[in-house]
Amino acid sequence: MRIAALIGALLLILAGLLQGGSDEEVWLPIKQIKITGDLKYTNEAQLMTSYSSLLGSSMVTSAMATFAEVATTPEWVKSAQVRRVWPGTLEIQVTEHEPIARWNQNALLTSDGRVITPGGVTDLPLVALAGPDGTEKTVLDQFGLISQMLSPTQLRVHLLELENRGAWNITFTNGITVKLGRDEILERLQRFVAVYKSDLSGRIEQIVTVDARYPHGIAVRWQEVE
Repeated sequence: MRIAALIGALLLILAGLLQGGSDEEVWLPIKQIKITGDLKYTNEAQLMTSYSSLLGSSMVTSAMATFAEVATTPEWVKSAQVRRVWPGTLEIQVTEHEPIARWNQNALLTSDGRVITPGGVTDLPLVALAGPDGTEKTVLDQFGLISQMLSPTQLRVHLLELENRGAWNITFTNGITVKLGRDEILERLQRFVAVYKSDLSGRIEQIVTVDARYPHGIAVRWQEVE
C-alpha cells in the first residue's frame, strides 16, 4: 500500500511538470471502472450509464472532486468513495439510499428524509405517502406517529395523504379510507380504531369511506344494497 501511494504521489508530481505538454494526449487514461458496495436497488450496468463518462479521463491530472461528483450522480447513490488503482482503474465504492416510502407516486422518500426519483418505484413494496412539495418531513413524521399508534392493532397504512388545504386522509391495507381532517389527527384516529374494533372489523367489505372529523364519533358510508 505504501509503495502504491508513493508511486501515485510521484506520478502526480510528474504530471505537474508535464502540464505544458500536448493537450491532445491523456496521460494514464482511466481504462476500467470497478464498482463495489452492497447494491440492492441498482446494479453495475445502471451505474455505468453515468460512470462511463469517466473512461478516458486522466488518472493523474483529473481532479478527485470531479470523480466524486460524477460518482454521486445516479439517483440511488447516497454517497461514494473513489480511489485510483494504478495504472488505469478507478474504484468507486457505492452506498445506496434506503427507501422507506413511495412519495407522490413517482418518487421515493429515503431514511434521511430526501426525495429521490430513480424510476420503477411502483415495484417496491412500500407504504405510499403523499403531500404538497416541501411537506415530506411533516408527512413522514405523521406516518411515524400513526404507525406507532396502530402497532397493537391489525390495521396497517397503505396510503397517508396530506391535502393542499391541510386535511389528512388514510387508506388502510384492508381498503378502508378514513378522513381525519386538519386537527386532532391522532385523537380522531384513536376514536376510529375503537369503533373499528367493536363494530366495523367484521364488515369491511360493506364500507365505502369513514369520516372521523366529528368531535365525538365517526360517520360510516356503507355500500348501497341492491
